[in-house]
Amino acid sequence: MVATTAAARPTHEMFDLPLYPPTVPPVERPLPLVISIPRLIQNPIRTYPDAIYKEDRLGRTFAGQNILWVMAPNLIERILLSEADRYAKSPWETRVLGPIIGNGVLTAMGASWRWQRKATAPLFRHADVLAYTPAIVAAAETQIEAWRQRGRGPGTSFFTDVETAMKEATFDVIATTILSGITPEEAAIVKRSDVAYMRHITWEFAATVLNAPTWLWYPGKRTMRDAGHALRGAVLSIVARRRAEIERGGPANDVVGRLIAARHPDTGEPMSDEMIVNNLATFLEAGHQTTAQALTWTLYLLARQPQWQQRLRDEVQRVTGGGPVRPEHIAELQMTTRVLEESMRLYPPVATVVRVAVDDTELDGQPIAKDTIVIAPIFAIHRHRARWEDPDRFDPDRFLPERKAQFERGQYMPFGFGPRTCLGLTLAMVEGIAILATLLQKARFEWDGEHKPEPVSAIVLRPKGGMRLKVGLI
Repeated sequence: MVATTAAARPTHEMFDLPLYPPTVPPVERPLPLVISIPRLIQNPIRTYPDAIYKEDRLGRTFAGQNILWVMAPNLIERILLSEADRYAKSPWETRVLGPIIGNGVLTAMGASWRWQRKATAPLFRHADVLAYTPAIVAAAETQIEAWRQRGRGPGTSFFTDVETAMKEATFDVIATTILSGITPEEAAIVKRSDVAYMRHITWEFAATVLNAPTWLWYPGKRTMRDAGHALRGAVLSIVARRRAEIERGGPANDVVGRLIAARHPDTGEPMSDEMIVNNLATFLEAGHQTTAQALTWTLYLLARQPQWQQRLRDEVQRVTGGGPVRPEHIAELQMTTRVLEESMRLYPPVATVVRVAVDDTELDGQPIAKDTIVIAPIFAIHRHRARWEDPDRFDPDRFLPERKAQFERGQYMPFGFGPRTCLGLTLAMVEGIAILATLLQKARFEWDGEHKPEPVSAIVLRPKGGMRLKVGLI
């Protein structure tokens, strides 16, 4: 890719044109198995039929399984909320993510899930999350300093992969909040293992959809297994060290300490080390990867729409007075929040929610057989032709309060919906707003005029090939 020269840069008037950022064109109709599998491995969104962007639901049989895509908000509300007991977490999720996050609050079901949810929910209270703001800002400033070292100070600019940078920043947040006490060696193992596991995950997803035996070989299978063991081993070391410190009278008010202290409400039993590791690994994956991708796509959109970027920069200056972002600023950064929300509409951090019918049932008069795989394709729901005006257009003003009030429940759900809504919703929003605001205080982001990354669903929604933007230091 070639950087845009000053003479070739688009005019200000061009910046005011509507932005239709990259998407994945749907296929005309559901694809046969032989064509679907290669596409699933490349990018599951490449298999999405046009109908799921227009209809309320669409059923088919695939690899011997009944599949039902559901897009209507009222039906999603039934599946994920009012009739959630009829639709269990899918074994797809357990198989794909189990080796790295185990049976924690994300994948557990029944009584095990209920007590883990009850034990972990207080860790993400709004007031506690706001108290993390200084650590979040510090992580963003660390990334700015890394850019300054590379760019040799204010006034310089260079192209870089902001996806990598955002993963570093959000990992630093997790390391100082959720995994406090992690050593540099453990952090290196966790980051390396995370990258290795996610690199091959669409292969495991394809094998899962095919209901292939778990012993079936595919490229990267052993790498994923070893990465899962290594990451969990590093997290277990943190738990063991913190447990020993607490037994010697050390503080126990961090996340790890509070998990160690958690007790089952009926039996009084503590969480096992395995269960603690399961949940810490879940927080790591869900909290680190999702927020990193939300920020990555947001910076891309702002690079494509410099007028919005400047409006946000002006808001940050007005709210903070040029100082660091503080907890009380988060609620005041309303335009910044709207841009982040619109970014997550176009590029939801997790593109799909999957459930399985527990028994024979019905949905709006349609019989649903036991074991039917029910898919809420969030990427398509957020771009549904019947529910969004000009759905592929970047328009943060959709999220003005008076317009947002018109949304149907289940129409917008970047963090899921119902009792299993993402525990870290508040942390993700506070983190996203604080990091974005801090970055805009210190840097400008420019598009090269060429790069139009394909959104790839690989558990989280990543830009194919990374996200190369020009960073100009202020």
